[in-house]
Amino acid sequence: MTEDFDPFNHDVNDLVGKFDEMIRQNKMYFFDVEEFEEIIDFYLEQNITKKARKAIDYAMRQHPSSTVFMLRKAQYYADVNNTIKALDILHKLELLEPQNPEILATKGAVYSQLKLYKEAIGEYEKAILYSDDKDDLYTRIAFEYEEIKDYNQAIDYLVKALEFNPENQAVIYELAFCFELAGREEECLAFFGDFLDKNPYSDIAWFNLGIAYSNKQLYEKAIDAYEFVIAISPDFSSAYFNKANALANLERYQEAIAYYLETLEMETPDGMTYYYIGECYEKLDDLENAYSSYRTAARLEPAVSDVWVGLAIISDRTGNGKAALKYIRKAVSLEEGNLDYLLIYADLCARYDQIDEAIKQYHLAIHREPEHPDVWLEFSGMWYNLQNVNEAIEVIMRGIEAQPSAAEHYYRLAGYLAHKGRTKEAYQNFETALHIDATTYEQFFEFFPEFKQDVQFYNLIDQYKKNTGA
Repeated sequence: MTEDFDPFNHDVNDLVGKFDEMIRQNKMYFFDVEEFEEIIDFYLEQNITKKARKAIDYAMRQHPSSTVFMLRKAQYYADVNNTIKALDILHKLELLEPQNPEILATKGAVYSQLKLYKEAIGEYEKAILYSDDKDDLYTRIAFEYEEIKDYNQAIDYLVKALEFNPENQAVIYELAFCFELAGREEECLAFFGDFLDKNPYSDIAWFNLGIAYSNKQLYEKAIDAYEFVIAISPDFSSAYFNKANALANLERYQEAIAYYLETLEMETPDGMTYYYIGECYEKLDDLENAYSSYRTAARLEPAVSDVWVGLAIISDRTGNGKAALKYIRKAVSLEEGNLDYLLIYADLCARYDQIDEAIKQYHLAIHREPEHPDVWLEFSGMWYNLQNVNEAIEVIMRGIEAQPSAAEHYYRLAGYLAHKGRTKEAYQNFETALHIDATTYEQFFEFFPEFKQDVQFYNLIDQYKKNTGA
């Protein structure tokens, strides 16, 4: 396995310079085995494959009995995707040195390159028997199990890797990721709790514990974990950002803003951070600062559609319909497949007297996704707000045809019918809605507050509860 090279390592650079000079001047210099290894590994690490091949050929001529250059040749063939030649050399080398872990590990890497993940695991398992670098090999095996989506086995091997090297940060991150993919959130919390008992100053472990708590919506505990990260590593910018997210989820928006701003002081200004700041200001009804934050986000991340939606919403809330429509069009153009954006656009068109355009967008939304939970409600609601109740009834009935088990559609139809004086049909549809989902009837009274005084609707609710024991 090649080592990582520091390009500022003058010894390696001197050797490489001397080899380049030899090639350029067509001379022959002598390099011992270790020197050739350094030169070849430098070229392989830097992906300078043509020079790597030349160095291997010269090394094999000067040191024909050294198997290390056969191994480097196999690694070169793997790098240029000639896996057949690579494996041919490796099979021969294994016969000569069956207990050489580098040969076995390289063979495993080639099998992985060929997507033969189980064969790769087998080679890495053999290499472990003879290698001192066990944490690297356990990690490689874990990656192979991830490729075949066996996250439980991956977790087992990552745990083994950490036992050998508890400071391996990449393994800690990967382990948290695998726990999440395996759906083992509780075990993730327990593991990192135990790990931190033994390694209390591991900022990466505290950070991933915070993520695990956030995934479980245990935001207070997540914040505690991030505070430990910050105490250990005050310049750990992601901990400030994640703590801000947790605070925002707890609706502690002013505190969240402070931590987002801390993140911006540590990192290159990032559009998404400004976007989240804008969201917090919006929640605080500080529309001026929300708009300013979204504008900054749009300048830094103009391809992020959520930013333009934020600007559209703030413009709408401040009564600037022209700007709201301009911004939502931008969002829709960036993410044409996002039906929620299309519905926001249609709603804004309707409210700013662009009815033809609103109808066009609602029809487009219906064509794309007739089973979207809101499309029929919003389209019919537009007609209702325009006092065209007949059109509202027609649209919501089409919605019932498309989504016959959606209780909200029956509640809405009941209200429209009641407005037309068709009370018998209204009560029938209200009763149908109760039988589909009685937990959402409050939405009926939110949309139609005038029917809060209609005793018959409450009688139907009481009768339903009595019959069902709800």
